[in-house]
Parts: sequence; C-alpha cells; structure tokens
Amino acid sequence: MGFRPRFWPTLVALVMISIMISLGTWQIHRLAWKTELLATIAARMNGDAVALPVEISNPPDWAFRHVHDGGRFAADHALWLYGRTYDGKAGIHLLVPLIRQEGDAILVDRGFIPFDHASELATYTPADGPAEIDGVVRLPEPGGLFVPSNQPEANIWYTVDIPAMSKAAGLPLAPVYITAKPTGAAGWPAATGGSEGTGVRNEHLNYAIFWYSMAAVLALIYLMSSRSRPRSSDNE
Repeated sequence: MGFRPRFWPTLVALVMISIMISLGTWQIHRLAWKTELLATIAARMNGDAVALPVEISNPPDWAFRHVHDGGRFAADHALWLYGRTYDGKAGIHLLVPLIRQEGDAILVDRGFIPFDHASELATYTPADGPAEIDGVVRLPEPGGLFVPSNQPEANIWYTVDIPAMSKAAGLPLAPVYITAKPTGAAGWPAATGGSEGTGVRNEHLNYAIFWYSMAAVLALIYLMSSRSRPRSSDNE
C-alpha cells in the first residue's frame, strides 16, 4: 500500500486539525486561568476575616472574601431561597436582612432548612438584640434558562435579586450578600457559607483532552483514507 493524498481532503483535514488543536490549546490556557482563580477564591474564603465597609463601591472586589459584620436581624423581612440542596436533602436557604449601624442593610444567608423541617420556619426565632456575623461575601448570580422566575408576592425566590428583594423587604440593601459560616450549633437553619460551592466550574482539562483527541482521530482517519491499495496488475 502507498500513501496518495488528495488535494481537497488534505486541505480540509489540515484546516480542521489546526482548529481542533487551537481549541485544545485555548482550553489549556483557560485551565491555568481558572486554576489561579480558584486558588484566589480559596485564599479569600479561608483568610482572616476583614470588616465589611459601609459603602461597597466595587462589589466584585469583595466576592468570596471572608468578612465580619454586626447589627440586628430584621426577622419580619426574611426571604426564602428555593431550589437548594445540602447534605443530600432538598430545601431552602433563609435570607434575613441585617440592619447595620451605618450604611444599607445587607442580606445574610442564615443557612439551609430541609423541606422535611419546613414547619420549623413558622416557629423560627432569630437571635434577639445585636448579632455578629462571620461569613463569606457572595455576588448575586443571574438565573439560567431553566431556573424558575422569582415570585416576590409569595416570598418564593430562586435567585438572589438584590433590587427586587430590596423592594420586597422595603429596605435598601447592599449590592452583595453574606453566607454565614457554620458555628457548630445544632438545628436549623444550618449555616453553609464555609462549605458551599463557589459556582465556578473547572472542566477545561476535560475539554482540552476532548479537542486534542478529536484532532488525533481525524488525523488517523485522514491517513487511513489516503492509503492506496496496489492494483491487481501490480501483484502479478
């Protein structure tokens, strides 16, 4: 057998292989960037707590930072965040505005309550008097295509929408919210701020392997299709 490449199949194969290799290389660059980002997030979440400023002029600078703050909870304006799971259970997160001495109130994710303990919501009594919060700052995340719409009139929320929640609570709210870190206390709500996911996925290595593999498969198909069999007269 010989190797007899044809012009158009060769051109198409070279273009496609080049594109696939480029995509794989781009994913490698994205992998390095995402790895660094996750390391930064971990350092922020696990670093020493810093005081949250009165005015948050640049919210992204505070994303995932370990902070502390104080004030009193406005329990009568609690909001329920649906579509959440924790420790294998489905339920809600309880968001309560924290009235600070200065500046806008800030939403605090007090923690998770499973649906099979939903009756405890009716008897839920937050701590009276001043409260000190130790938690992680999160930015509101937009809902996806398959995320249900919020229902403010029924206090049913699927995404943290600060402007809409501010209107529903009748309070000016800071542009970020805090997820309280676990304190070791038993019962519900169970604070999850130090253990819940960051929402940042890092699948770039898998994507790079996929594109490089596709390039290798296409190259193999091209080589096999370009082999020519000897004519019967050549064997006589």
